[in-house]
Amino acid sequence: MKLSQLFVGGLLAVGALALPAMAQTAPRIAIANTARILNDLQETKDLNQKISNDLKTLDAERQTRQQKVTDLQAKRDQLRSDAPQYNDVNKDWLSARIEFEIWAQLQQANLQREQKMQMKSLFGKITQSVAEVATRKSIDLVIAEQKVDIPDNMEQLQVDQLKAIIGQRNVLFANSATVDLTNDVITAMDAAYKSGK
Repeated sequence: MKLSQLFVGGLLAVGALALPAMAQTAPRIAIANTARILNDLQETKDLNQKISNDLKTLDAERQTRQQKVTDLQAKRDQLRSDAPQYNDVNKDWLSARIEFEIWAQLQQANLQREQKMQMKSLFGKITQSVAEVATRKSIDLVIAEQKVDIPDNMEQLQVDQLKAIIGQRNVLFANSATVDLTNDVITAMDAAYKSGK
C-alpha cells in the first residue's frame, strides 16, 4: 500500500512540476484586421490614386472613341438608305461600333486583372508582414479579424440580414491593447514601402 502511495505521490509531484512548463508553452494568440490593414496602407492609397488616374485617362479615350462612333452614325443617318455611299458609311459605322465595344471589353478585363494581381500581391505582403511582426512579438497564432458592425437602425434589417451580419464576426472579444497587431503591421509595411522594399 505504501508503495502505491509513493508512486501516486511521485506522479503528483511530477505533474505539479509539469504545470508551470505547460503554462509557459501555452500558445500566444493575436488578431489582425486585414481589411483595415489593406485600406490604411500607403501603398494601397498610392495604387488607388494610380487606378483613379488610369480610369480618367481611359474615360477620355472612351469618349473620343464613342464620339467617332456617334459621328459616323450621324453621317450615315444624314444619308438616305438608297444613296450610293450609304452602304460604305454604314460599314464604317458598324466597324467603328464593334471596334469600340471590343476595346471597351478589353480595357475592362485588363483593369480587373491588374486590380486582382495588385490585391493578391498586397495580401501576400500583408501575410508576410503579419508573420514577421508575430515572430518578433513571439506570437504563435494570428487570427484575421473581421469586424462587421451592426447598424443602429434595426428597422431596415430583416432577421436573416442580422443573422448574416452576426455570422460574419469571427472575433467576439480581444484585448486590443495586447493582442491586436493591426497597427504594428501597417507601420512595418509602410516603412518597408517607403524604403522601396
